[in-house]
Amino acid sequence: MRNNLIPYVTLLFTFYFAGTPAAHAADNTGSCLGSGQWAIPTEADVRPAPTGSVLARARKADFVLLGEAHDNPDHHLWQLQTLGMLLSARDEMIIGMEMFPRRVQPALDRWVAGELTEAQFLQEADWNRVWGFDPDLYMPILRFARLNGLPLVALNVERSLVSETGAGGWAAVAPERREGITTPAAAPEAYRELLKSSFQQHGEMDDSAFENFVQAQLLWDRAFAEGLAQAAASRPEALVVGVIGSGHLRYGHGVPHQLRSLGKRNIEVWLPKAAHTKCQDLLSIADAVFGVSSSEQTPPPRLGVYLQDTDGGIEVRDVLPGSVAEEAGLVSGDRIMSAAGIEVHASEDIIALVRRQSPGTWLPMTVARNGEKINVVAKFPALLPAEEE
Repeated sequence: MRNNLIPYVTLLFTFYFAGTPAAHAADNTGSCLGSGQWAIPTEADVRPAPTGSVLARARKADFVLLGEAHDNPDHHLWQLQTLGMLLSARDEMIIGMEMFPRRVQPALDRWVAGELTEAQFLQEADWNRVWGFDPDLYMPILRFARLNGLPLVALNVERSLVSETGAGGWAAVAPERREGITTPAAAPEAYRELLKSSFQQHGEMDDSAFENFVQAQLLWDRAFAEGLAQAAASRPEALVVGVIGSGHLRYGHGVPHQLRSLGKRNIEVWLPKAAHTKCQDLLSIADAVFGVSSSEQTPPPRLGVYLQDTDGGIEVRDVLPGSVAEEAGLVSGDRIMSAAGIEVHASEDIIALVRRQSPGTWLPMTVARNGEKINVVAKFPALLPAEEE
């Protein structure tokens, strides 16, 4: 049974699933989205839309949720452009960001107030531990908020809470450890099918493990939705914009579903999509999509281990067959002491380092095994030529 472990797949879900094509999309050679163009998907078709008509939708909205693949630079450029467009249409705006857990809200407030340098902000926001992606991807958005005096809201929760939920389910989490998050609305069956597609790519696991996996994703969705709803309540006239991984937004599942369960309406979901995406792959995916020239996302780096934080350090509890970890020689019971020459103390440290790995690079690690120190090297596969096009 693996449902008593800290599931590495759960911790990596956001940036993995955000770039994964919809599992139920049918093959269709026609494309409906050009580079630099907006389009409106419906159940039946995808129609090009002028920027003005998309902006008109925002004037009537209470929430606009902007998706992303976390490591795609074009997605962040699009978000910045769209934030400027939205600010031109609304007098007041609040930006909620998945990237920050609630405990670092003071750092966001101090940043907007101009009290911190960028280096100070990244340190106070605990960036490398809580997010780990290249901060240069996000700094333009953060500078935009500061320049315009726009409140920034931390939407996320601690990774340890997500891990605990993924290990034993939401009901097993004591109320005092829930960070004030209420019980999520149940997942629609279509959302469960999408989650199952992602879950099954990480090997065979039992039904209880999948249920806990679903509850971990619902926790994230609920946390983001409640953070956005609270921001809206604090300034009722403001447009609340969410900067969130696309996997939490597609098809109206995830965060939009949780917002609706909280009684919120007038929700717009806008996503960046690769130009020339097949028409069938866009049907009903969002309220509006924007074509970017780059591909959706290169496959994310995956070590392929289940980790558990213990008093003695980071323990490898399981290694997935055929994974980078197995090829490196990691085995169950190893305690990871350092990676890339950096001492690590919690599973989040390993996750942050793995996230920074590019295809074809190596990550040296030192582990303790049976009282001895052993050096291993995790070799992440290079992109195939077809993926580089």
